[in-house]
Amino acid sequence: MSGLRNTCTPVLGILLAASLTACGGGAAPATSPKAAEAKPKTDVSRRSDFVALTADAERPLPSGAKIGVPAGWWLKELESGLAFQDPEREITISLLEIEAPSTDVAMAAAFAKLGRAAPPKVLRAVHENDVAGWDEVGETVWETPPSEGRVLAMNVRRRGDKVWAALLEGKAPAFARRGAQVAQIVLGLKVPGVVEEDLSPKPARALDGERLAAFEAFVAAAREKTHVPGVAVAVVQDGKIVLEKGYGVRELGKKDAVTERTRFMIGSVTKSLSTLLLAKLVDEKKVSWDTHVTELLPTFKTGDAETTKKLTLAHTFCACTGMPRRDLDLVFEYGAKRPEEAFNAFAEVKPTTALGETFQYSNQMTALGGFLAARVAEPGKPLGAAYVAAMKAHVFAPMGMTDTTASWDEGRVTPAKNLAMPHGASFIGARDEPLTLPLAMESFVAPVAPAGSIFSTAHDMARYALVELGKGRTPEGKTAFSEAAVLERRKTRVKVGAKGGYGLGLATSTYRGLPVVTHDGGTFGFVSRFMILPEKNLGLVVLTNSTGAGSALVDAITQRLVELVFDGKELSTKDLDRALRQDMEEWQRQHERVAKPIPDALVTKIAGTWKHAQLGSFTIAKKGERMTVDVGEWSSRLGYEKSEDGTERLFFVDPPLGGLPITVEKDALALQLGQESYTLSRK
Repeated sequence: MSGLRNTCTPVLGILLAASLTACGGGAAPATSPKAAEAKPKTDVSRRSDFVALTADAERPLPSGAKIGVPAGWWLKELESGLAFQDPEREITISLLEIEAPSTDVAMAAAFAKLGRAAPPKVLRAVHENDVAGWDEVGETVWETPPSEGRVLAMNVRRRGDKVWAALLEGKAPAFARRGAQVAQIVLGLKVPGVVEEDLSPKPARALDGERLAAFEAFVAAAREKTHVPGVAVAVVQDGKIVLEKGYGVRELGKKDAVTERTRFMIGSVTKSLSTLLLAKLVDEKKVSWDTHVTELLPTFKTGDAETTKKLTLAHTFCACTGMPRRDLDLVFEYGAKRPEEAFNAFAEVKPTTALGETFQYSNQMTALGGFLAARVAEPGKPLGAAYVAAMKAHVFAPMGMTDTTASWDEGRVTPAKNLAMPHGASFIGARDEPLTLPLAMESFVAPVAPAGSIFSTAHDMARYALVELGKGRTPEGKTAFSEAAVLERRKTRVKVGAKGGYGLGLATSTYRGLPVVTHDGGTFGFVSRFMILPEKNLGLVVLTNSTGAGSALVDAITQRLVELVFDGKELSTKDLDRALRQDMEEWQRQHERVAKPIPDALVTKIAGTWKHAQLGSFTIAKKGERMTVDVGEWSSRLGYEKSEDGTERLFFVDPPLGGLPITVEKDALALQLGQESYTLSRK
């Protein structure tokens, strides 16, 4: 899995333009069901001065800059720019070109041109210089009444005296549904003269000698700076493992060191390995990528009959089915869930976008595809056991990954106890002191194993990188998978953002001009990255045991490797410092905002057991000095906030859902994450 850490309202983030994402890629997008209803027979139709686009389009701005707009979106010309609306008309993006000496001046001018004033209360503001070819970038998110469920943010970028300001506003679930396309529009702006460093023409230097020493020193220093307890790193180059090493400790406060053979959970990097199982079955002609799900599972259905008929095995891994992300379903009362439930997970769920239209991540959909592949490979076995056996026999063994397992039970009893423990951050206590989490919390992966259950090591993942770079051949020259099947997984199926695409359990993108194939992973207490640069015969694996600043560390290590191997401009230290500063500022803001104790007057109202048919039940009670929510598999202390509109909200302050609000209603509690909302009543 990945992204469980992203529990707050989605916004772009200024560094998204330069960051390496775990998702991406694009077949020609269709339009959503709602947009299709409004689609005219001619090229465009007018509605409230907006034009509906029936095909992807690139539109010029007065300055000569260009911006891409996906099919199905609505477009309107403004005096100083363009405005866009999503197919459902729930998001509006107003992009203006402004002459201004700074982003702050431009922001005020943008509101004036739109005939409005900036809201009084800023939720978060970020400002930086010299980012990805821009002289100055900034982003501000304003606080809106919780009862409105609305996002209001502005992304501003300056080059010389020219500024591009994008005001984003709309419903929070719409941003969750259309986030990839929003990023595609806003961050896809092409401005003459704005050029990020392009390292693609440069040869890859050998990572040895001084370069290797510099890289190792950076990893060690960055781990300490980020307060991540342990990290294991592997680099492969030109068919060999040139580095595999552990840094730090397996568990905070203990002396056991991380090594290249220490097992970590790799989260959603599991997806790329699950598609290799499917690749093996395709090679053996037991299935094809286009085998329909209903051919293998006649009882399968979704809430939409057409989607049910069309879904293929490839679709289950492409994040392009239109099915909404439903991570909260994975987090509550997972101890009683079984893999067989994956076959019924979509019985009542309807897609919120059309098949192939936009990127929507679904761990449950990946689980469905992986378990179907396992049942074909190991017929007659229970799904969990079938997946474990199939991965061992058909994926790990052919690649020589002897320390890797897809079994939760095997992973948690790692031989010689060489197992990293998970860590996470709380909004109570010091930011730089991660909490050691109970390993049992991570068992949430078992019911959706093909999406994120694998335990592996830097050494084994390095072998996987070599096979991926070898297009299916091991370092010893044996064919583990056919080249055609390996490469099929990398073909873009749906676009993600401005530069990226998503294939089958793998993302494609460019990083400082270099084509990359990658996937990130994240569980409650682990963060990982798998990345190869096929054209440069280079690969990187980073495994960490902390979700606190684990992502910042992974990004920094990636950046420094690329700088050293391709003689790039050294930005990694500065960018890591910036990321940690922003992280600390955000943590401090959240700490002051959501970690307040719950008023006595509210304690009686919320104490007790609450239930929801889909999520199960949890109990709120006082434990020590704080009210605590106990889900069974895990518990979290609660914070409190009363907004200016009178809305009272509780907040999880501990992992795995730190920062997620629970809205207190008259006789109920309400949870929302992304497009999904849940109302809980007393049990």
